[in-house]
Formats: sequence, C-alpha cells, structure tokens
Amino acid sequence: MKKEYGKSISMICPTCGGKSFSFEQVDGRIQCIGCDRVFMRDELIRENGLQIDAAVEDLKKAIISDVTRDFRKIFKRFK
Repeated sequence: MKKEYGKSISMICPTCGGKSFSFEQVDGRIQCIGCDRVFMRDELIRENGLQIDAAVEDLKKAIISDVTRDFRKIFKRFK
C-alpha cells in the first residue's frame, strides 16, 4: 500500500461562508477576506470542527478499505 492519504480541508468562515483568509504572521490572527471577521487559529479550527471531523471519517474509511483490499490480495496468494 503506497497510496498517499494527505488531504487539505478548506476552512469556512462561520459568519459569511467565505473561504479566503489573510494570515498575520506576527500575532497569528486570521482574517476573513469576505467579512473582515478576525479569528485565532484555534477558534477557526473549532468553528470548522464538524467539517474537519467528517473529512477525518472519510479518510479513515478510505484507509480501512484499502488495507482490507490489500490483505485480501495477500491472503489469496496463500490459498
């Protein structure tokens, strides 16, 4: 199994639904381009928790499916 499982999850502004943000390197603030709402990193992650959890569950399912398929291929050789 040499498949890559990296996935990018776009954060969504809970105020306006925007997906574009500017990042302030100095103090770590994240500002929504659409409505100018300012977040700290942890707050934006918390606000997108359901979306993140759903993506993690999808990734788990894909990994389990791939591992199951690979084990079946391996064990077919021993029959």
